[in-house]
Amino acid sequence: MVFHFNLKSVAFICLCLILWQALLPYTFLGGALFFAVCLWCLKHKKKEIVVDGIFATSFLLNLWYVLSSWGNVRQYDYFNFFMHADYFAANDFFIFKPSDYLQSVYFQPPLRGFISGAITKIIMLLGKVEESGFDFVRFISLFAISGAGIIFWRLSQKFQFKDEHKLWLFTAFVFMPINGIMANLVNNDAMVYFLMTALIYVAVLWYDDSSWKNSFIIGGLLLIATMIKFSALMMLPALGILGFLKLLTVKKTAYPKICGEGLIMIVGAVLGFAWGGFLLYHHLPLTPPPLNNEFQNMEGFRLTERLFSLAQASFPFADVRLKQLEPNVWLTLIKTSLFGEWTWQGLIWAYILYGFGILSAILFVMSFFSLLTRPFGKDYAFNAFLIVLIFSVLTAWINFWLDYPYFCSAEFRYTIILMPAAFLWLGHFFTQKHLPKAIDYTLAGAVVLMIFARFMLYLNTI
Repeated sequence: MVFHFNLKSVAFICLCLILWQALLPYTFLGGALFFAVCLWCLKHKKKEIVVDGIFATSFLLNLWYVLSSWGNVRQYDYFNFFMHADYFAANDFFIFKPSDYLQSVYFQPPLRGFISGAITKIIMLLGKVEESGFDFVRFISLFAISGAGIIFWRLSQKFQFKDEHKLWLFTAFVFMPINGIMANLVNNDAMVYFLMTALIYVAVLWYDDSSWKNSFIIGGLLLIATMIKFSALMMLPALGILGFLKLLTVKKTAYPKICGEGLIMIVGAVLGFAWGGFLLYHHLPLTPPPLNNEFQNMEGFRLTERLFSLAQASFPFADVRLKQLEPNVWLTLIKTSLFGEWTWQGLIWAYILYGFGILSAILFVMSFFSLLTRPFGKDYAFNAFLIVLIFSVLTAWINFWLDYPYFCSAEFRYTIILMPAAFLWLGHFFTQKHLPKAIDYTLAGAVVLMIFARFMLYLNTI
């Protein structure tokens, strides 16, 4: 199976959509027209377009949701990130008023604010007001989510998955409901997720063929990702174990080269954390102070309730503003991966998605243990990489919701990098098993039902 779209083509269409949205009506029609022409040209040249068609459909579903959710609709920290972009746009992209800056959004690394401010400024030059210009920032998130799908496909190609499994794994991955939510966000979640997914892919390339080029790419990705959001540093333990295992596979004469490449990666991470170092030097926290967050305060729940409560298990949403707090952090992961922290219309479709989410979580947990029984490739290095990644992400996540006891700190977006990891080990699990065709058809049918339920949820809500 061949996939013809790449990061450059997706960046191009997102840039075109930004200009189209600023100057012309019917932006969705523009996106649909672009993909229709691309698919027609590929088909005319007798190219296989199944994977391309799946990707194009998922992109258009995300685009529909983005264009129908303009403004502060189902957003996280909308006004904080608006202030972040406004600071750069109003001060000519230079931090020369640190006291004013620190009073608003100092805890966010500056790169995302710089990029958002630049886009806002450009759109303002095209005649839009600042608030409208800022809304165009979400096209960066749309690119990031789409790019993560492309990288996941490339990752699946690196391993010996069966073609039918590659196809439905990719389909499920790009249509997961969290993709629509993330594509619409004006904050830094989608971009850091994209860069962390890229880190997984380049880490695989580096382990297979360690080169200075790949080490510089990893170092650069760590620098950029950490300058967008500090959580990118969760990748370091997994990268560290991969580097250590690489040392065990090479001759001693290659040690200096491997150590030098590792040093480049470390330097990238250290430079990326420069803003965090500035905050720590001035005794400032790396997380926002709890202002106006009492509606999602979880301090009244005991630890046992946070881990095991089923009081809200029968309801699919966790709408913090309607006081529908989900105390169970594991159910919080499932619910917020499907619906965020909001209520949606079309309850029957929500329950179908909720059931799909629960069954997917069970399948991911069961298949995780395949990492202990069979290597991904020639050895267990990538298995170890994924296992360490899982534990580093979950450890950071647990520490966050314990240290910062608000509902938002337990949400799925803080662990979203585990989604490509989970789909990879699920594919690895099916590679080991000789399951009857009926199982494959059932799983494919479940994915189709999920996609239809997501479409109907949007139809009822947006």
